[in-house]
Amino acid sequence: MEMKENVSLKPFTVFQVGGPARFFAETRSKEEVIEALGWAKEKQIPSFILGLGSNVLVSDRGFPGLVIKISGGKVSRDGALITAEAGAKMAEVVNFSLQNGLVGFEWAIGVPGTIGGSVRGNAGCFGSEMKDFVAGADVFDANAGRELKLSNSECRFSYRQSIFKEKPEFVVLGVSLRLKSGGSGEAKERFGEFVKARVQSQDIGSKTAGCVFKNPSAEIRAGALVDKAGLKGTSIGGAAVSEKHANFIINTGAASAEDIVMLIGLIKERVHRKFDVFLEEEIQYVGF
Repeated sequence: MEMKENVSLKPFTVFQVGGPARFFAETRSKEEVIEALGWAKEKQIPSFILGLGSNVLVSDRGFPGLVIKISGGKVSRDGALITAEAGAKMAEVVNFSLQNGLVGFEWAIGVPGTIGGSVRGNAGCFGSEMKDFVAGADVFDANAGRELKLSNSECRFSYRQSIFKEKPEFVVLGVSLRLKSGGSGEAKERFGEFVKARVQSQDIGSKTAGCVFKNPSAEIRAGALVDKAGLKGTSIGGAAVSEKHANFIINTGAASAEDIVMLIGLIKERVHRKFDVFLEEEIQYVGF
């Protein structure tokens, strides 16, 4: 594991914005993740775990500690149980499940991140969430310096929430998913439908972190409020509200993190003024 200094985080986030990490390490195993976390603790500097960078906004100032980039991850099967290391991409886990005749996880093709990050945020789309499939998680407690195994209930999942957000020192190292054996033909058909729906409704390939805001309730969707507030296409600097999906903000080419933060503030103010609803961010701020 190589420890680098003053590494720009722009190439490592989908938004393609943000300043440098004071220190940066790319890890490819849980042992390297644990080593990096121990290094940060010894140096008494903050650390941040970065997956595919699909749900984060990095400050223009960067991050004043160690950014640990988790890359890659093995995926294996034991009966109806799939085990994946934290750096495995969600798309890879979906494809692995289909190849092994396990179904129910096709919806996750709509989540453009790692499985570790998806568990942390209890990611969801198309009516499903990670909490419905996680059997357990292998975790490292960075404060105590020890590994733990958490059950589904111990992960404290709720809407876009988990114990990993409550306790940032709990770092996901691996995840076990309980799926079902089933007809691969029907599953692949559902997979295709989810891919088509995602392409039609989202800005695939754009510099966007995905949904910016949490839905205020099961009945009220954040994107619908932003749309009804007439904010599609609204821009500040290089940041603009998507014309396709109102809960997406796009870096149109040269946005700064400040542009995006200001646009988020404008959206929240307009939606509150028009609907008396406070929108809460789903994206994670880094270095602010």
